[in-house]
Amino acid sequence: MSRARAGGARSTRGQANLPALAVALLLVGGSVGVAVGLAGSAFASANTDPEDARLAASIADRLVAADGPFSVRANVLSKAATQNASADWLPADADARVTLDGRTVVSRGDPVGGATMRRIVLVAEPTTRRFEPTMEGPDVATLPRRATSATLALDPPAGVTITTVRADDRVVLHDPNGLDGAYDVALARYDTVRFQFDASSDLPAGSVEIAYRVETTTKAVLAVTVDA
Repeated sequence: MSRARAGGARSTRGQANLPALAVALLLVGGSVGVAVGLAGSAFASANTDPEDARLAASIADRLVAADGPFSVRANVLSKAATQNASADWLPADADARVTLDGRTVVSRGDPVGGATMRRIVLVAEPTTRRFEPTMEGPDVATLPRRATSATLALDPPAGVTITTVRADDRVVLHDPNGLDGAYDVALARYDTVRFQFDASSDLPAGSVEIAYRVETTTKAVLAVTVDA
């Protein structure tokens, strides 16, 4: 092989290695950035009063528990409860603040420093919807998923008796003498519910009105700051 060819081969290999070198430099730079970020977080934690951090974490854990003062269930907060919160349960010997997406929910004193603990939560808001089924077809009324409960107002015409109401083939109401009036029915949260009505004759539209509750949720950041 001539010197010219050898030099050309080395030049080609060098150019081919340039992209690999660039990728390696990017990876090294990214690793350094992550390390610096972690070091900064560790430094910030080291400068946080451990008692403040412990108390803030304890309050945050209590708020997201199933039996918390604002809870609908674990990690789900009632929007109405957070809008009408009381500070009575906050520690009396520390300045503390609870916020939800930056909005102050409740506070005691003025925690200008201290420690902050954050949790990702869902904020639930129930709404009620009403409709009158047409009473046609085998499943005469269908409710969407997330319906948590329903109130059935039964008003059959004269001479017609409703004896049984089923939800997905499960008997939820039964009276051989006839059902007439308003009845509350608990529903499975994640099921699509289909109501069926057993009556002595066909039921016309207007014989049944259904009011059902659904829960809408939004994601939010719960933050607890404590400065003891």
